[in-house]
Parts: sequence; structure tokens; C-alpha cells
Amino acid sequence: MLTEYLKLSRSFNMGLTSTAPVLGAISMWNIGEISILGLFILFLIGSLSHIFGFVLNDVVDIKIDRLSKELSARPLVSGKITRKKAFYFAIFCMVLSLMLSIFFYNNGGFVLILSILITAYIFATIYNIASKKYPGMDFFVAGAVFFLILFGASTIGTPNSLAWIVAFIGGLQVLFMNLINGAIKDIDHDLDGKANTLAIKLGSRINKGKIILPSSFKTIGYLIETGRIFFIFVPFLFFSHPYYLWQIGIISILIILTFFSIYRFFSITNFNRDRIRRSIGVIVILMYMITPLMLSSLNIIILILAIIPPVWFIIYNIIIHNTFLEPKTM
Repeated sequence: MLTEYLKLSRSFNMGLTSTAPVLGAISMWNIGEISILGLFILFLIGSLSHIFGFVLNDVVDIKIDRLSKELSARPLVSGKITRKKAFYFAIFCMVLSLMLSIFFYNNGGFVLILSILITAYIFATIYNIASKKYPGMDFFVAGAVFFLILFGASTIGTPNSLAWIVAFIGGLQVLFMNLINGAIKDIDHDLDGKANTLAIKLGSRINKGKIILPSSFKTIGYLIETGRIFFIFVPFLFFSHPYYLWQIGIISILIILTFFSIYRFFSITNFNRDRIRRSIGVIVILMYMITPLMLSSLNIIILILAIIPPVWFIIYNIIIHNTFLEPKTM
């Protein structure tokens, strides 16, 4: 049963969301203010918020998910976990995260800290309820991660310029993951379930097993990633953020690989969910590694955060799904 709850929680990419508030706190870098225990609590809160968001998403989208045979590994679709139990599990994780935030009660401005975290949950809930009903709801889940990062920063003090930039980077990354990656991954059963997503509104569809993606949809994807890269370089160009030549070199290589991976992703013609899952896995890993690299000039230890999510992703898939980059519950 533990395995089923791990699948329900979409634990394969939990390392990404879990580090969101941690990145927010680190962007406020002050060795006298940031404690290992505090970062661990933020990591737990990020993990619990991840579980809440994905479990609630499955609870709301169960009817559409059942239209796809390839999603039979999801515990709600298979019936191994009931919808009611999943809902209670999501609420429990949310309440527990709010309780854990009490750890930062003495940091000053606790009401604001708690309000930002609650705002993240409100945005995530709106997305989950309306994501298949109205186009563009992906901006709400992007907003949820945006506020989750600001929550992490606010536990240290008033968010500085770097914290806001990291929040925008995180938000744009999640926007791409949902608006672009998620839309292509779910295009088959979204169409069958008459979902009203932006991708479908723009004309994305499947015709005799072939994926049809309009130029407008692809352009939006490239623009989102271009905006994210712009914010990556803002600290270096406008805020005298320290940097090393090797750091800029690695970031540049990752950017090139990311755009190439997106191009390859958009070039998939036959709807093959396993291939789509692999492509998404590669894109997400490449995207995520860039932000910790950008912050690593504050302290080289931050590079650890560039490694944790990819390693987590691969090890989880090997143990639970017997794959490297193809989580069966994605």
C-alpha cells in the first residue's frame, strides 16, 4: 500500500517541488540566518505541498484519467486507493505543512509567512478544480510555485530582488511543465474527455495516431523558456550577482541542450506515451539544474540542489517503475 501512495503522490518529481521553498530561502543567502534544520523543514513543507497538489489533481481528474488505458498505473484509476481516501490524504498533507510552518513563528512577520503559504495552496486548488474546464489555468499552478518560493524566502526576511527573480524562474518552469509538457502528454484523453485546455483551444490534436501541434502552441512554449532564461541572466546583468566563467559556461551548455530537447519534443509525430515521458524527463532535469547553478556563486554547496532532483527522479523510477525516465503515473 505504501507503494501505491508513493505513486499517488507522483513522487518521481517530488524532488523538484520540495526544493522550491529551499531555493527561496537560499536566494536570501545569509550564513547567520539560514540553518540546516530550517532548510529541512522547508523541504518537508515543499514535499507536502507537492503531494497535496498532485493528489488533488488526480481526485478531480479521475473521470478523464480513466479514459486512458496508459494511466492504469495511477492508484485512483486502478481502484487501489479510493477517491475519498486520496482526498483525505491531500488535506492531511496540507494541514501538516501549515503546522510545520509554526517552526518559523519567531522569525518575524509570521502572519505574512503563513499567508504566502496559504496563497500558494489557494492557487494550486484553483488550478486543480478548473484546469480542464478553462484554458490558461496553468498560470495558477505556476503561481502556486511562485508563492511557494516566496514563502521560503520570507522565512528569512523580506524577499530581496534575487528571491523575486528565483520565484519568477520557478513559476515559468512550472508553467512550461504544465502548459506545454502536460498538454502534449495528456492530449489523447483530454480530447476524449472534452477538456478545454489552451493546447486544445489552439488546435492541438491527434489525427490517426499523429500529434498535430500548431505553430502558435510551439511559439508559446519557446517564449516561456526564453523568458525563463532571461530571468536566469538578470542577476548577472543588472544586480551585480557574483559569477564564475565555468558557471556561465555550464549554464550556457544546459540552455542549448534544453532548447534542443524542446525542439526534439515538438518534433515527435506519433503519439507514444513512453517516448513523451522520456522527453519530458530530460527537459525537466535540464531546466531544473540551471537555477541552482545560477545561485551557486553565493556558495558552492548550493550545487547539491542541482543534483538531488535528477538523482531522486532516476532512483525512484528504477525502484517503482523499473525505468530510468518513464514514470508510468506521469
